[in-house]
Amino acid sequence: MVNRMNIGIINLGCPKNTVDIECMLSFLEDFTITKNPENADVIIINTCGFLKKAREESEKAIKDMLRYKEKNTNLKIIVSGCLVEKEKENLIDKYKDVHSFIGVNELKKIFAAIKTGGVYLNTKPYIYSAKEHKVLLNEISAYVKIADGCNRKCSFCVIPQIKGKYRSRKIDDIVAEIKNLISTGVKEINLISQDSSYYGVDIYGKKKLPDLIEKILKQIKDYFWLRIMYLYPDFDIVKKLIKIMKKDRRLCRYFDIPFQHINDNILRDMKRGHKKNYIIKIIKYIRKQIENAVIRSSFIVGFPGEGKKEYNELLDFIKQGVIDKPGFFAYSDEPGTEAFLLKNKNNSKKIKMRLKKLTVVSKKICYYNNKKLKNKKIECLIVGNKNKNIFLARNQNNAPDVDDFILLENYGNIQKGKFYKVRIN
Repeated sequence: MVNRMNIGIINLGCPKNTVDIECMLSFLEDFTITKNPENADVIIINTCGFLKKAREESEKAIKDMLRYKEKNTNLKIIVSGCLVEKEKENLIDKYKDVHSFIGVNELKKIFAAIKTGGVYLNTKPYIYSAKEHKVLLNEISAYVKIADGCNRKCSFCVIPQIKGKYRSRKIDDIVAEIKNLISTGVKEINLISQDSSYYGVDIYGKKKLPDLIEKILKQIKDYFWLRIMYLYPDFDIVKKLIKIMKKDRRLCRYFDIPFQHINDNILRDMKRGHKKNYIIKIIKYIRKQIENAVIRSSFIVGFPGEGKKEYNELLDFIKQGVIDKPGFFAYSDEPGTEAFLLKNKNNSKKIKMRLKKLTVVSKKICYYNNKKLKNKKIECLIVGNKNKNIFLARNQNNAPDVDDFILLENYGNIQKGKFYKVRIN
């Protein structure tokens, strides 16, 4: 192995995978990241195994990178992440030329995986500590994982099988990590997990997300944005977070709450643990308490038993515009889930048609919300460049990777990583 490695990265899936790849890189020394596979000594493919489409994308990446190994026999392909955990036997048998496979609990073994190869899988649940997250792929906006795994029993989801039981990090460790990130110039912290509302139950005996937020804001005096992602619908948690938002404008008025559906029968079969009226209660409270709040949510289209009536109920709900940023996923029939055993399944053609119609409605809502900003002056964070004449910016209502950019003309004195007041024209 060369003294200084050129490492290529293909990171697939959700922001939680971004943190995992950053932690793996944090365990290495003397490396340079390259975007050209032909220049790489090592290529790490961090896979997603959540849905069939994601698994297909991950396997395509493996096949594509193995073609470079045909030209460079010294190239080491490392495959890590959720797909490895879910389909390890199949992958190991199928891709003989992969140098090493790493499961989600073996991030620390990345150096050994590169040096000696082999298979690194461990059933003991792992969650990183502050000192193990030293490398960032984005120097302005960082993801911080507050927990991993999931204790929910949603009938459509394989995450508990892949990630294991819910495990929270300690409050002091999370605060220490964020302090360090802010000190290096990071301006936006995005807290993530499989279920942020549940944070703390496993180690503190009760839900402690509001306590975590208060301690972060109390111990860090710098100005930055703090955003919470993946809130499971929980009215009490939402109430407490709103109370904090009213006191500290650094906590983004951004509610990322996956509702998944709105029909009571579908919610029951999904095993979500609440009904439509509970969802409406949360939304109404947010709207009443925080005037400029933004609600993002995801919905599954075509779940078994979703007939015309159930679909129209979802469609009518979305048309009301109470969800500012609705996102939609086609139902994926996943073996090993309870939903896989349900009857009255929809065919793919019907699901695609329903998805297309909802997407059109969603675009209209987003366009309407953007139009409301015209002539308003809002605070923005400069996060990059589209070209030499146009900067890319975001406000608190736009999360990284999933939401829109604001395009800002370059006036010559604008700096990346700085906050500015911007008038929308």
